[in-house]
Amino acid sequence: MKWYSIRQLADEFGLTLRAIRFYEERGLLSPSRICQESGAPRVFNEDDRSSLGEIVNLTKMGFTISEISKGRITDQQYKAQLTYCTDKIDELEKAVLLIEERLNKR
Repeated sequence: MKWYSIRQLADEFGLTLRAIRFYEERGLLSPSRICQESGAPRVFNEDDRSSLGEIVNLTKMGFTISEISKGRITDQQYKAQLTYCTDKIDELEKAVLLIEERLNKR
């Protein structure tokens, strides 16, 4: 079994160590410790790595940690998030047009 340090995963996923610790505190990750002493380094296995990748993807989609921690995102939630993202894209495209108009008037 392959093991990863918190630093390796942080580098791979572009996260801070604090973010990974936060996910652990929220129960989304369950790393092992090299030994049972307090302060012993965390080690993550392939399942932890896979879970972290899913957490990163879901947060990029706009889901909250609370939604993710419930364990299952429903199709209805994905559809609602898609609608939200599509609406946001429309708003941003309108903003881009307004900015371009302003710049072209100068």
